[in-house]
Amino acid sequence: MSNSVQYSLDFTQKVPPAAQERIAAGMKQADENADPKWRHIFDACVLAAAKKKREITSDDVLAEVEALPNAPSTHNLAAIGPAMKRAAQMGVIARTDRFSRSARPEKNGNLHAVWLSKFYSESQ
Repeated sequence: MSNSVQYSLDFTQKVPPAAQERIAAGMKQADENADPKWRHIFDACVLAAAKKKREITSDDVLAEVEALPNAPSTHNLAAIGPAMKRAAQMGVIARTDRFSRSARPEKNGNLHAVWLSKFYSESQ
């Protein structure tokens, strides 16, 4: 005899304030601990990706970084989130309400925010 339980999860509600604070603190810590050279180059690669595509995800930016000769690295890629938010604050990209699954095998299909480029031009 099997007693199956069906759970219902609702992801449409806002994250509770206490959880938002913990997320913000973690993102701040990841950004502060990121290698400064990596942070600077990642910011430039956000712009490079935004100039090439109408919509980007962090996968597109990582591809730009990895295409560089002697690409810098950082110890924790959790610093990507704060970098994307920083680019949005600078007007390089704008967040959409959409997400896409990462195509990178090491990301195991993680959901990534889709960002709208403010620098893309069809004529480029």
